[in-house]
Amino acid sequence: MLSKSAGPVSRAARHALPIVKLGMRRLLHEKSPFQMTLSLTNRCNFRCTYCEIPLQQIDEMSTAEWLAAIDELRAGGMGRASIMGGEPLLRKDVGEIVRHLKRRGVHASLNTNGWLVAERIDDIGPLDLVCVTLDGPEEIHDRQRHPGSYARVIRAIEVLRQHQVPVVTMTVVTPAGIDHVDHVLEVARAHGIRAYFQLEHDKHMDVRQPISPELSQARVGRLARHLGDLKRRGLPVGNSYAALERQEAERYLITCDHCHAGSYFGYVFSDGTVSHCIFTRAQVERGNGRARGYVRAFHELGAPTGPGCSCVPTHEVNHILDFDARVLFDALNVSLRSAVRRVSHIAPE
Repeated sequence: MLSKSAGPVSRAARHALPIVKLGMRRLLHEKSPFQMTLSLTNRCNFRCTYCEIPLQQIDEMSTAEWLAAIDELRAGGMGRASIMGGEPLLRKDVGEIVRHLKRRGVHASLNTNGWLVAERIDDIGPLDLVCVTLDGPEEIHDRQRHPGSYARVIRAIEVLRQHQVPVVTMTVVTPAGIDHVDHVLEVARAHGIRAYFQLEHDKHMDVRQPISPELSQARVGRLARHLGDLKRRGLPVGNSYAALERQEAERYLITCDHCHAGSYFGYVFSDGTVSHCIFTRAQVERGNGRARGYVRAFHELGAPTGPGCSCVPTHEVNHILDFDARVLFDALNVSLRSAVRRVSHIAPE
């Protein structure tokens, strides 16, 4: 592991290496659980208007089970892990899980609503990235998510920046918030971070259902063009140009028959079920990872089925795996700049 005194070039190279490794596995057609989402819990302290995950209570693996799953997946090729929920910071053992991932050399990120970030900063400090949800101006954000949560998000961003933990925002684009993306970008610019924008999914996470029918394709297309224009003007829009151009004409960013989920990235639910992604849980045997092993369960996954989704992270990873030069360059550039920014805050020992 690199020490705090390692130079910015070596640290930047370490941050970019997972992207290079993922591309190499794709080039060699090696199926591998390289990038895995670990959903620690469905529990959440919010009741967002567009999400019913907290209502879908399922069993949760113990700390020991999660650590064993991480060890197995790491041995099977996992290089990146994204911790999700529910709200993952509700798990008292999240710090132990984070530290275990980092000890195993895994690039680790975490998605959070931001409410508990300040009090759990010591647990999440080792992370390579934290993604905090910010849905728009305070009134809209609090109405959609939880009273008082906007202020907590701003505080979470400040605390993460103070502790040199890389942070980005993710905005769930809803009919109420679609015209307020400029506010989110102003917040992001003021704090020196990137902002991503994700269309609201069907609240049941069912890809067979339309994605927010109230968001017409014309309206979504205008948003995509607007974000592209702002990105070209230098505002910190995280979505790639490829994703924005696709979304101008089609709200489904990727179709299942062209998705690499289940080949190079996958999803582990809190009960040990291994699936292609959060949308395909019904297509696999429940608890297959616990029963037969996580790597084996991953390799047994067939191709996902369904119309597709508008999941921005999934779209970006698919473009990397398809060797889209624009997305590859953007991803590597972001990794390099993030690493250089972080090392600039660390005084040599």
